Amino acid sequence: MIWNFILRIKTLFFLIPIIGGIWFVLRPIQIDDFKKEVTTRILSKDGKLIGRTQNHTLSKQDWVPITEYPKFVSEIVCIAEDKRFFSHHGIDPFAIINSLYSFFITKQNRGGGSTITMQLVRIYHANIRSYPIIIRKSFEVLEALRFELWLTKQQILEAYLNSVSIHSNSVGFPSASLTLFEKNVRFLSLDETVYLTILIRKNVSNEDEIKFRYNQLRVKIPFSIPILNDPNELVQTKLQKKMQNYDDSFTGENQHFLNWIRSLHLDPKEEMVSTISSELNAEIHSIVNSELNVLKKWNVNNASAIILEKESNQNSALSLVAMIGSKNFFEDGIGMVNGTIAFRDAGSTLKPLLYALAIDQNIYSINSILVDEKYSYSLGTGENYLPRNADLRYWGNLTLAEALANSRNIPAVTTIQLVGVPNFYRFLKLAGFENLKQSPSFYGPGLALGTGGASLLQLSQVYGAFMLGGILPKIKIGSINGKSIFYGESHPLVSEETAEEIKFILNDSKLRQKAFGKRSYLNYPFPVSVKTGTSKDYRNSWTIAFNDRYVVGAWVGNFSGEKTMDVSGSFGAGRIVQNIFRLLMKEKDKKQYAPKLTEVRSFCKISGKLANSNCPSVVLNVRKKITNLLPCEELHNNKDSSIVGVGFVYPGQSQVFLYHPGFEREKQNIPIRIREYQTLKDPKLIWNQTIQVKLSGTGEGNVSIQRGKHSLELFDGPEIKANVQFEVK
Repeated sequence: MIWNFILRIKTLFFLIPIIGGIWFVLRPIQIDDFKKEVTTRILSKDGKLIGRTQNHTLSKQDWVPITEYPKFVSEIVCIAEDKRFFSHHGIDPFAIINSLYSFFITKQNRGGGSTITMQLVRIYHANIRSYPIIIRKSFEVLEALRFELWLTKQQILEAYLNSVSIHSNSVGFPSASLTLFEKNVRFLSLDETVYLTILIRKNVSNEDEIKFRYNQLRVKIPFSIPILNDPNELVQTKLQKKMQNYDDSFTGENQHFLNWIRSLHLDPKEEMVSTISSELNAEIHSIVNSELNVLKKWNVNNASAIILEKESNQNSALSLVAMIGSKNFFEDGIGMVNGTIAFRDAGSTLKPLLYALAIDQNIYSINSILVDEKYSYSLGTGENYLPRNADLRYWGNLTLAEALANSRNIPAVTTIQLVGVPNFYRFLKLAGFENLKQSPSFYGPGLALGTGGASLLQLSQVYGAFMLGGILPKIKIGSINGKSIFYGESHPLVSEETAEEIKFILNDSKLRQKAFGKRSYLNYPFPVSVKTGTSKDYRNSWTIAFNDRYVVGAWVGNFSGEKTMDVSGSFGAGRIVQNIFRLLMKEKDKKQYAPKLTEVRSFCKISGKLANSNCPSVVLNVRKKITNLLPCEELHNNKDSSIVGVGFVYPGQSQVFLYHPGFEREKQNIPIRIREYQTLKDPKLIWNQTIQVKLSGTGEGNVSIQRGKHSLELFDGPEIKANVQFEVK
């Protein structure tokens, strides 16, 4: 009984390794498993090699099917490395015996007994080189049997030729051919093939060694191959220089794009043709550095620029044709920072998005009257938020179009209060602002003024929605095997009517004249819609501009976050964008915008209604389907739009409030503020012609929120001084 048990144990002792070996060999393997370290060659759209993606070993590796190699390549390699390759099954007993005989009997080392298949095992499992020799060789034998079981000889040879280390950091014949001979492996000559083959055994060799081994191998090959007298006659570059990595020989203008592409971890393929124009990138790089030389005296040390282009057949995508991340990629410390994808305080660049959302939600129209007056907003935490305009002045009543074109801060904060910070937060997330990691309450109403931050790439992409009729574009960055590669997703963001209205507002130089003057870098000799942004303390200067073909964005500042000397978006980044657009449009058609869904109407700057002959007016492109367009019936003796007197600061005329049933009603009360309230002798405020509202000595108060249309009338004794109508939905 005990003896039987011992026999079973012995049987198991022998069976377990056998079963384990069988299981090891029967594990499937495919040719694609060897392509994990392939690097993609990245070309500019004009065919110039600008770099590669990176693999874990930081080497360069291409992959070309063996059917595209010259036939003699595999023949020469087999003669040199494994002359019985096609007759054995992964292990060559004759080679092993010959190797052992040479080592132990003749005391010479004529080479190992490893077949091409076993060498491929070592390439595929690079870590086994550290194993003890007996374990390593056992592993190689089993894996070689596995490779031979699951792969054809042609597949093994293809994997080997594309994966074997040849020279420096070039892996495989295709990469080495490009590096040493500057030609595709398809066009290798016989002598070049022999040259690459002898480098398999020793990547770095001196000239005498290369010459000896080359001439030694050529006599074994049944082809007419010339004698090699000088290795430098064969290669394009001196071997002593060890052939610089392609990346090191490039100028800096393409490097930020290249690193960004690498970070996206594209699927390995032979090559990617990018949308970047190397020539245009060089010109933009020159513009950036030229303007930085001018801005240096204002403590501006860096800048970034980006260009997106609309292709004629694309209505939901833009192509990235230029990306300049900094003034000099190779500058110590900060040069590698890519300013086009870095997040910074966005300033006023988000205002078009905020107003577009308010218009689409029927809270405003572009002719709605907003109020630009000093106002303190409650944050609901016992604290107040007191926004200020850049010029520290207040303009009184003005249309939404004027507020946007002149980048007034207080109307924007008022708008986000009506829209709701959470709603605008969700809208920005929909627009791709994934950098907003905190809760909406963390950002508060300051989100309207860019406190959540943005990147130049983000802003350029989202402004493309105003160009494309409200569709947030995906960004085409290149193509692999003819298939386009995109960054981001495309989807509707704002209505087509709203997009067109915003486009015309940002194109109107007269509309923004009061804030930016008659002459500025925002004025162009051809149609361009433009918006600037300047963050607190002038740390970041932004300009985003677009027309029917291009979106151009620029950022100016210091990567350290250091303040500039009052460099605003219209001046700092505006200079760069102006020069870029002039370059882009140098030989292009400069026709005016063609209205599609809008028409030109004249509005009263004070009432927001259709202007009469006495009204201080503003001409706007407003949607054709707009309703409730009433003529202005007020008598305006003074045509100055900045008239200030007794009136309502808040609520504004025809404003719409949204009631949220999920929040406490008391916290949604509608605030009231009266301008010049102290000048009234006997003030009285009547709500809906029946209820008197109690106000503070400064003219502030509130009424409870109730759905429906409402009115407020302000009296001074029997005389009515002002009135306003608003609605709660």
